[in-house]
Amino acid sequence: MSNKNFEESKYFKEISKLLLTGATMMAESCPDCNVPLFKKKDKIFCPKCKKQAIYASTENEAKEIEQKYSFSETQATLQDILTGKMNFLAQKIASSEDIPEIREILNLIKEIIEVLQNLRNLT
Repeated sequence: MSNKNFEESKYFKEISKLLLTGATMMAESCPDCNVPLFKKKDKIFCPKCKKQAIYASTENEAKEIEQKYSFSETQATLQDILTGKMNFLAQKIASSEDIPEIREILNLIKEIIEVLQNLRNLT
């Protein structure tokens, strides 16, 4: 079986499973992969991309939703970066014996923690 056939078979099994568990196939399709969207328990999603679909009734509402999700993704990325920096700084503390350097690193970690708390409070 070719890789393409395997992927299609896997996709059709997923659709069958969704239909058997009460999901509804919608008339609209995914804007990314053109596969029909499904609705289950008030969630609309693409079974292939695994992305949730969100409907907007006006252009302004669509822009607001887009900005919200864009900000949310940026926020998550920034949190990941800052957490990585804290790990890096913790390793620097472990390898340092210079007290002033350790104090400086601890102050940086404290600042990162404050930024992370502020980011979490924005949601």
